[in-house]
Amino acid sequence: MSKQIIYNPEARLRMMHGIDSIARAAIVTMGSAGPAVMIQHRTDGIMPIFTRDGVTVARSIHFDDRIANLGGRMLRDVAGAVSRQVGDGTTTAIVLAQKLAQESLKSVVAGFHPLQLKKGLDLALALVEKKLLDDAVKDITPDWIEKIAAVATKDEKGVGKLLAQALDALGLAGQLTFQLGNGREDELEIVDGIHYEQGYLSPNFVTDKTRAEAVLDNPYILLYDREIHDLMDLIPILEEVKAEGRSLLIIADNVVDKALTGLLLNHVRGIFKVVAVKAPGFGDKRIDRLKDLALLTGGQAILDDYSSPKLEHVELNLLGQAQRVVITETTTTIIGAKGDKVLAQERIENLREQANLILAKKAGEGSATGNRHDFGELEERIALLSGRTGIFSVGGTTDFEIKERMVRIENAYMSAKAALEEGVLAGGGVALFNCIKMLKNVIAENVEQQQGISIMKLALAAPLQSLTRNAGLNPEVVIARLNAANDNHFTVDTQHQIYGNFLEIGIIDPVKVMRLALRNAVSVVGTMMTTETIVMDVPDLSIMDGYSPEWAAATREDPRS
Repeated sequence: MSKQIIYNPEARLRMMHGIDSIARAAIVTMGSAGPAVMIQHRTDGIMPIFTRDGVTVARSIHFDDRIANLGGRMLRDVAGAVSRQVGDGTTTAIVLAQKLAQESLKSVVAGFHPLQLKKGLDLALALVEKKLLDDAVKDITPDWIEKIAAVATKDEKGVGKLLAQALDALGLAGQLTFQLGNGREDELEIVDGIHYEQGYLSPNFVTDKTRAEAVLDNPYILLYDREIHDLMDLIPILEEVKAEGRSLLIIADNVVDKALTGLLLNHVRGIFKVVAVKAPGFGDKRIDRLKDLALLTGGQAILDDYSSPKLEHVELNLLGQAQRVVITETTTTIIGAKGDKVLAQERIENLREQANLILAKKAGEGSATGNRHDFGELEERIALLSGRTGIFSVGGTTDFEIKERMVRIENAYMSAKAALEEGVLAGGGVALFNCIKMLKNVIAENVEQQQGISIMKLALAAPLQSLTRNAGLNPEVVIARLNAANDNHFTVDTQHQIYGNFLEIGIIDPVKVMRLALRNAVSVVGTMMTTETIVMDVPDLSIMDGYSPEWAAATREDPRS
């Protein structure tokens, strides 16, 4: 395939066009006073998406110009990375990335070397991150959690209290899943749940494309400690599960080759509703984890020994069951497992006794490393067996409203968890703005690195300026008021247009959210700034000659036949 080569300055200018276009659309959603964006659904006739979430806006925009789309992709990646890490702060990351890119491009055009500018930005980033962590207010209280949730959800009433209850019941390590509610009110339910770090084997198993999740309601669960190569071995149990009108979760060492292809084809066509994931643990430890899962779900682990039947002879009574399973790219959460809780508690007690025996060992009794490893393994099994999870049912009047609220509430929950991890500071973009004073005293190795620090100072003011503009305030007046106060805890509530201590007026931002938003923005802008040439394939459009989408749609074979 022939290649197209685009050199600078054209390459950077076209990428900058994509960045500016996406940023302009997303920035309007910033802050409690920020308006919403309506996005046409990709399928004609379906209601448009109504959102006040920056990453959702960014992901919806693509350009015909492939170089502009490359710049837009960088901004989508910034927002997406922050969303995955901490939920909130996606629009802040977009604002920071746009300002850094604009000022960096101006500096490169003026003759500054991009690699030296990047070094200056990296130096400033390290100093800002340290200051944010040093100034953070720790010892988060439940009422602070409520205020953080209020900021993240655009001041949703009552949500903060439910999220604070969830964090109190589940802790930082707990798992809270979100689903569409059946009424107007939000509901929180804490149930027994199993959560471990393995996701679906293929994204084609996804049932909710918006949230990139595979969700199974009332599933059977097959626990198998070997690789599955042949789909025909699974057909008997799949037919039995289908006859029950239910779905199947396969937890196995792996599903490969024709077996995985066959499962995906049948799942996509709606013949069998099935999702495959890897089992937790590694090596010999996996068998113990499978036995624990079997106990929790009321099934039997199908092991590679004489006591277990062959896969093709497995029957329904050997499968585990659960109320609901939610699988993401990296995690599996089993909710409402239907095993014997008394037996599970007995196994937990037995494992605790084993752990205590290891702790009681004196120095020199066995390998110190081996003892530590065995103790850690027992602790992980105890956590799996005693796990709890929460179900947050998001209420609303219409599905249209519920889906928009669910995105904001999930972001608020992740934001609250981030606050518990690293503390909080003044919200509304003020914490980042306060770091500008510290950077004024920093002297870099050379003029070009110093220019990178100056670019960072301009970017740190951008979130505050965007928030105030969205609320109809004059940014210069707000900045003058903040400078006059000379207090790092003094901030502005743009929605009610009042000033005060951020803890008292409830304008609180988690340090982790701000820190990761800035770090991801600097990373992607550094990549763009140091790119001199872009090499792209030239698509062969001749293969589309004579093609008619209308004809293809009219003659498409029904995959269900």
